[in-house]
Amino acid sequence: MEILTTISDSLESDRFMEPSDDLQENIKQNTTWSMEILPHNIAEVSLIPEFINEIYITMIPGATCWETIEAAQQIQAVGKQAVPHIAARSFTGAEDLEECLSGLQSAGIKRALLIGGGLSEPTGSISCVMDMLKTGLFAKYGINAFDFAGHPEGNPDDLDTDNSVLEKASWLRKNKIKFSIVTQWTLDVAKTNDWIIKTKEIIKEKLDYKVTLKIGVAGPAKLTTLINYAKICGVSATTLIVKNKKLGLTKLIKHNPTEIIKGLEHFD
Repeated sequence: MEILTTISDSLESDRFMEPSDDLQENIKQNTTWSMEILPHNIAEVSLIPEFINEIYITMIPGATCWETIEAAQQIQAVGKQAVPHIAARSFTGAEDLEECLSGLQSAGIKRALLIGGGLSEPTGSISCVMDMLKTGLFAKYGINAFDFAGHPEGNPDDLDTDNSVLEKASWLRKNKIKFSIVTQWTLDVAKTNDWIIKTKEIIKEKLDYKVTLKIGVAGPAKLTTLINYAKICGVSATTLIVKNKKLGLTKLIKHNPTEIIKGLEHFD
């Protein structure tokens, strides 16, 4: 079972630093835990508990790849595995992407999370994950395993997200490259559980591949923090809030990561 948790209001939060009994039980049951942080939170990396080994580093609009590289170096230096986001629409072109990958190689990165990115329009000639993969640059710089994004609650920037997932998975499978799928943080447990079953079945049937699914869960945080992070991540909760549709804001107000984790099912 693999769970990705996003950063809470502070890594010094008592709720984060002292796991609940339910969380402790999940740890004992060999749940694999990861965390996602913003590059500017890197100063607090020493506070991350020992049971979290993988740390994803976001690449948000307006940030540079060098911030990600510096964060990756510091994470690797304390013995944890850094998994940087690489956002397609942030690059001006293949040369810009290559410069970033060279820096990540120097930081010891061998795996990355590939995303389209939060920009509505591409900065240059690279507009999506497939554009990055087809450059062939990742192998040149020693990045030979990938995660890419899944969206159990939909993606407002891609109305055909399931086929987009299958397209990337098919390309990686054809090229014999290992991959996993990482979701944005979930608010709807039932919808996420259905998505897990469907995604596993489709990839197994069409690609004969047993895919690992990593489910995102937001950590303990104030409502304003959750909303702001939703805007950064582009999760569907933001769309629900803006359009004032049912349960969007209510789910955020009542957000309880322990309840979400306990409700998730159908893991390997």
